[in-house]
Amino acid sequence: MKNREILLDVIGDTDEKLIPTLSPKRKQTRFLKWGALGGVCAAAVIACVIVFPKVGKDKPSYIVSDKAIVLAEAQYPEMPAYPDQTIADNDWDAYESAEKEWREAQLSLRNQPEGYQDGFNDFFLNSTGVFLNKNSTDNQAYSPLSLYMALGMSAEITDGNSRQQILDALHQSDIQALRSHSQSIWQANYMDDGLSKCVLANSLWMNNRMSYKKDTVGRLADTYYSSVFSGTPGSDEYNKMLRDWINQQTDGLLEDYASGIEMDPRMVLTLASTVNYSGKWTSPFMSNNTKQSTFHAASGDVKCDFMNDMKDTFYYWGDHFTSISLPLENNGHMKLILPNKGYTPADLLNDKQVRKLLVSYGDYPNRKSAMVTLSIPQFDVSSTIDLGEGLNALGVTDVFDPEKSDFTPLTDSTDDIYLSKAEQNTRVLIDEEGCKAASVTVMMFDGMGASIDHVEFILDRPFIFEIMSETGLPLFVGIVNHPVQ
Repeated sequence: MKNREILLDVIGDTDEKLIPTLSPKRKQTRFLKWGALGGVCAAAVIACVIVFPKVGKDKPSYIVSDKAIVLAEAQYPEMPAYPDQTIADNDWDAYESAEKEWREAQLSLRNQPEGYQDGFNDFFLNSTGVFLNKNSTDNQAYSPLSLYMALGMSAEITDGNSRQQILDALHQSDIQALRSHSQSIWQANYMDDGLSKCVLANSLWMNNRMSYKKDTVGRLADTYYSSVFSGTPGSDEYNKMLRDWINQQTDGLLEDYASGIEMDPRMVLTLASTVNYSGKWTSPFMSNNTKQSTFHAASGDVKCDFMNDMKDTFYYWGDHFTSISLPLENNGHMKLILPNKGYTPADLLNDKQVRKLLVSYGDYPNRKSAMVTLSIPQFDVSSTIDLGEGLNALGVTDVFDPEKSDFTPLTDSTDDIYLSKAEQNTRVLIDEEGCKAASVTVMMFDGMGASIDHVEFILDRPFIFEIMSETGLPLFVGIVNHPVQ
């Protein structure tokens, strides 16, 4: 069955303007396949950041079961593959043509309106200080981009003071600015050329027992490149579909965390936002230079593998730290910041020079190009952050309170909706080849009155029956003492 037919069957009699014609994917365009948006639910918001494979080209919407339905899947810009150097050895003209096509595709996505990142650096610095625990000696990792996209989608389903608190936390003047900035950030950071990846994937997970305001859901699908799903929250089929989607978008790097995600039967809406990142060092480390050495951890000395090399790279410094920058192939760079002896990473979180370095892109004053002898431990760091207390510290409070929250853009339901869970799981790892990172932010919005009671009704003893006409007239009534005579 075709997408349009399926969507109309699922939603019923719906404004067909909600269901755009599904066009083939074109290079360097902002296409999204999304469909009907019916049903109401209890809500969860998930945002993920990581390196993940793109949704299959031209994969149609389909019904998995009556408890889990894929209405539509987002389609992303199609980027030409990064040109293979071996092409140049055999056909220089072909290589130049491929390189030009790749470069133009990259530039077209990077060409965003001036000021599209306004507010993001302030949000990044404020939230980093809040969510990285200064008193913890455990590994920590946090994705500001993941949380930014999740909060952006949350702003779309709220109004009044609930929305204003989110806009203030994101340092956005109004919802129109947030929409424009979110879409530009999505496009400007997109990369999927076979060599490097930075892909943001979003999705809407709806409760098929409820009805949504289609304009709100449509805007989420369009502005945030969201796939659309509908199902029965709490069912095994719907939970599995959500877990599978997260694992696909994150290349399975967050599989342990995803395996425990379940939608509560009271779920109103689940918004899932993922960012999938991977990149190769511009100058890889030689594996034969990797040696075991001692890392002086806060809890005591440990042995681990250190990558060793000499690299011509940027070197930064401040009063209480030194830093280097390792470039990745057409996909940014990784900064590594080392506190001076006597200082800890926690001490640097509010250091003005460190904060300036974190948001600088070539404009930090204390830097120079130098030949640096490097010894860097391979690491695979993961952590889970409960975002509730931090969001409160950032001023986002009303959405946690069913008596104060305002979700009128989402539904006309009188059930009190509130943010019941806010959590982020992040994983970052590096080796001789490069870097991978994954993060998923989960925000679950529940409805106070949306719960479904589960009861048993087993007719295993004598019972009464009645048959009524359409007018309410009793036609038959009786007692069953023996079902089979």
